[in-house]
Amino acid sequence: MKLQQLRYFAAVYEQGSFSAAAEKVNATQSGLSMHVSQIEKRYDVKLFERSSSGVTPTELGRAFYLEAVKVLASAQHAEDRLHSLSKSVVGHIHVGLMPTFTRAVLTAVLLRMGREFPEVRVSISEAYSGALADEVAEGRLDFAVVPASFELNEALFARPMGDDRECLVYARDRALPARADGIRLREVAPLKLVLPGPSNARRHRIETYLAVNSIAISDQLELDTMHGTLDLVANSDWVSVLPGILCLPDLDGKRRKVVPLADPPLSVTYMMIRTRKRPLSLAAESFFNVLQEELNSALEIPPISRG
Repeated sequence: MKLQQLRYFAAVYEQGSFSAAAEKVNATQSGLSMHVSQIEKRYDVKLFERSSSGVTPTELGRAFYLEAVKVLASAQHAEDRLHSLSKSVVGHIHVGLMPTFTRAVLTAVLLRMGREFPEVRVSISEAYSGALADEVAEGRLDFAVVPASFELNEALFARPMGDDRECLVYARDRALPARADGIRLREVAPLKLVLPGPSNARRHRIETYLAVNSIAISDQLELDTMHGTLDLVANSDWVSVLPGILCLPDLDGKRRKVVPLADPPLSVTYMMIRTRKRPLSLAAESFFNVLQEELNSALEIPPISRG
């Protein structure tokens, strides 16, 4: 079986139709259909149920896809390894990050990449987890970082990166009863709370936390802009729940106060996602390693305002 046949099969599986897959891999629809049919005939199997609206993988097709992407990943890894043996780390990578990372970690990562890997060209896209996962699945991003609570499809591979604490963020001139280990929302409720929109992966986790712990909300506002949220809570009696590393620039307490949630705490795990069929290139792996080291350093800082 040829690698090209595996690539075409995987494209049809992921796109759900021969026409969409053909456009994705820059091939003809008849060519893709022929290659998939050759596999089915050679091994006397049925990989897809065909219909006028597209294709649906059979159970055998689903199982074969999981094996196919392993082979494609190994082939890509072998090619990248050959490049690494013949030259320095070079290439153009495209990485997707949430606002949590772009605000507090990205600058240090880019400065290090410029010093340590000057031949790697980096492009960064900022978005929330759902959009990032779609971009990774479509092959437009080498990898992205999303919360571990985000539900992945089977085409994606995930690697944990670390745990962060969720914090209450509010205006610096407000006097709320914070303790040494954090703030108990029951003691400051009812809250005027700024939440991300329903499509944001963090929304469900925060609402579940509020419901389980019977925390009253007097008013609620949806804002799917991190900078807008930060500006609003700094200049009003609105509050928000935000990740600790996002709030590192605010730990001086000059505009906002940052206090971890306590009794119970609420945490978030970050993970890197990529497609199963394409492992990280040497350039992308180098960027990921620098990002991981800078994240580890950031997570060691207690997310509580000093002022």
